[in-house]
Amino acid sequence: MQSSNLLSLIPPPTDANPTPVADVSPDRVLSLYQSAFTAWAALLLLIPAYIFVWFRTHYTSWLAFWAVSYLAYVIHLYVSAFWFFEGDFQAMTNSSRVSAFWPGMVILIWWGMDVAIGLRRTHAKWVTVQRVIVHVLVFVLFVGGSAVKGETAMIQLMGWALFGAGVGALTVALIHRRKLA
Repeated sequence: MQSSNLLSLIPPPTDANPTPVADVSPDRVLSLYQSAFTAWAALLLLIPAYIFVWFRTHYTSWLAFWAVSYLAYVIHLYVSAFWFFEGDFQAMTNSSRVSAFWPGMVILIWWGMDVAIGLRRTHAKWVTVQRVIVHVLVFVLFVGGSAVKGETAMIQLMGWALFGAGVGALTVALIHRRKLA
């Protein structure tokens, strides 16, 4: 069993296991790919979400990408937990393949609540504050899990694309607001 250019069948090294070996049985290779591809779909859908979030004139576009990315994230977590890890909580929380289990669970809940709030289209101050916080947390989770801890060059490239889009859009929005002030 070998790794492909898209996905590694060997988990990332850790201090406890600096030279890991492939840990995916042949019957779980498909679920590993499904888990990875749904995470990648969530990441790629975040790129336009982070471009649109700073501009209220694009609220509907932002919400569509934000919500569908969340759906892909939910599917990723489901496939990971119940197909790849086969419901084994200990394996999920102790695997080097899972970079941020508990933060990921907090984001699962908070992001879902933000999508529900977004459907109401309210711009109350508390909504804006929590939305900025959840966007920062999701951004850190996805950039950290892909650009920083990504197992292959492909996922690292996607992570850096997200980073560039997010920082670039925020920079443009801040420059635009400064010009209007």
